[in-house]
Amino acid sequence: MESFSKKRPTFDQFKVWFMDEVNRYSKNNIDNSYMSWSDVGNDEIRAEIIESFMKVLEKSFGFRPLIEDPLSTMDGSVESVVIRIYHVFSTMFLVEHINEKMYGERAKRLN
Repeated sequence: MESFSKKRPTFDQFKVWFMDEVNRYSKNNIDNSYMSWSDVGNDEIRAEIIESFMKVLEKSFGFRPLIEDPLSTMDGSVESVVIRIYHVFSTMFLVEHINEKMYGERAKRLN
């Protein structure tokens, strides 16, 4: 499985990737992750940023974080959005890693 041929990114790496997506969709070059998320653009733009970032994660790690709350309308800073995604991503990454180890060990015993 490709996702665990890579290490889990640090929060700072993750934030840089997210800010890259923000800047792909934003009219201005945004370098302040503490600015208000609502100032990045309208709900539609912010939803596009989230969707694009989720696709980046899925392509790079083989899964997308599953977040139930709509992040495009979340109150707070850009950083708070990154924190929310990173927390879910890290948890899912850990679970996938544990599953891979468990199923890998089981497969070794069966062979």
